[in-house]
Amino acid sequence: MDLTELPVNIAIIGGGFCGIVTAVHLLRHNKTGIHLHIINKGPAFGKGVAYDPHTCSLLLNVPNGRMSAFADKPDDFIDWLNANYPNQDNSPTTFSTRRQYGEYLLETWNEALNNIPLCNSVTVYDDLADNITEIDDVLQIHLRQHPAIIADAVILATGNAKPRVPNGIHPSFTKSKHYFADPWKSPCITNTTDSDVLIIGNGLTTADTIIGLVENGYQQTIHSVSPHGYRLNPWVDDKAPYTAYSFSGLPSERISLYQLLKTFNKHRRIANNSGQSIYPLIDSLRPHIQRIWLHFTTREKQQFIRHLKPYWEKVRHRLPVDMHQKIDVLRKSGLFQPCKGSIISVKELNGVCEVVLNCSGELKTIRVSRIINCTGPDPDITRQGNALLNNLVQKETIIQGPCGMGINADHKTGRVIAAGNFHKTNLYVIGSNLKGVLWESTAVPELRVQAQNIAEVIINGIEVRRRHVVETA
Repeated sequence: MDLTELPVNIAIIGGGFCGIVTAVHLLRHNKTGIHLHIINKGPAFGKGVAYDPHTCSLLLNVPNGRMSAFADKPDDFIDWLNANYPNQDNSPTTFSTRRQYGEYLLETWNEALNNIPLCNSVTVYDDLADNITEIDDVLQIHLRQHPAIIADAVILATGNAKPRVPNGIHPSFTKSKHYFADPWKSPCITNTTDSDVLIIGNGLTTADTIIGLVENGYQQTIHSVSPHGYRLNPWVDDKAPYTAYSFSGLPSERISLYQLLKTFNKHRRIANNSGQSIYPLIDSLRPHIQRIWLHFTTREKQQFIRHLKPYWEKVRHRLPVDMHQKIDVLRKSGLFQPCKGSIISVKELNGVCEVVLNCSGELKTIRVSRIINCTGPDPDITRQGNALLNNLVQKETIIQGPCGMGINADHKTGRVIAAGNFHKTNLYVIGSNLKGVLWESTAVPELRVQAQNIAEVIINGIEVRRRHVVETA
């Protein structure tokens, strides 16, 4: 048999946005025979947790015009909306629901399956991968319920990790029925009681959780706590846009953290003094963040995380206007009471939790029926509790990315960089585990580019190897 005609086995661990869009790019290639193995546990295959939400009305945090799954087809999502939801406003600046986007991704996947080139095939495993071992030039993926898979290339698309256990929460309390460690699962917002609820965190996930609680009939007080308080702003404000400066013309050479901050603050002050919105300034900076981050020194990255991260997240993470207004109504009515501070202690007493909060220096005691952790995904792969990543870390097949965040990898190809600066040619990472490398690696505009790049790198590598086989035969 001609070795160059044998199918190449490619495994993708994770069936959310990153895994599915990468798979679609691979399947569209009709010159090289590919047997694609996709390993994903749970019912959200093809959508991922973010787009299979516990509440129907939750909106995307990015407007329709930026949500195409394909960088080379920017109107793909809007075209799909117009075909499937013709009676709603599907303009580029509006926000569709997360469930609609999940439908779009699943339909995109099914369309790719229905049009697979004859030389390609797909097997999906409803299972978990626990380990990966190397045998010569191939990788062996060990599953919990299926035989091991042999693959020529593996893509780690494991998605967001659960939040870490916050300060003030004793590890033993994480086993309590009152503690909800995964805010993306429906039990955290259903079967509520007549007691208050505490949410740890004040970011976008907190907003989703509040909306979910209310839509499930919860009518008691929702408390929240975080070091910087609740500061989410709407995507659009009523101020005139500030257009005197744009980062769109930022030079390609390195810009230091000091230079960036100096420029930003200068124009922020001008915008504030003139009563103009700085959002256009933020939006013009957003596409350059990865490049800027790559050129930062390690010290600059550490300084940014330590001192500027909360302020960047305040202006970077915004809510659709409708969701912001709903939460604002709850705040004004007293049903949502955010606190700027921290948890001092938690005790279980007579079926409820007595929580002592330090709110800007003032101690406050509340009694709640549940505590929901919405502090955001833990970027530290050594703490995530993912058996696969833990095993790979122990073997130094993967190591932590810059500043202890995510997995170290080549920023252009996604190839994992193992201990000793060894670049793996058959192991790739995509998505939130590139946070340390790229900083911004969670939104569709970045992830769709990563998916396309990794697919192209793998396909090109296959073709190079096969030409080599032919030439040396």
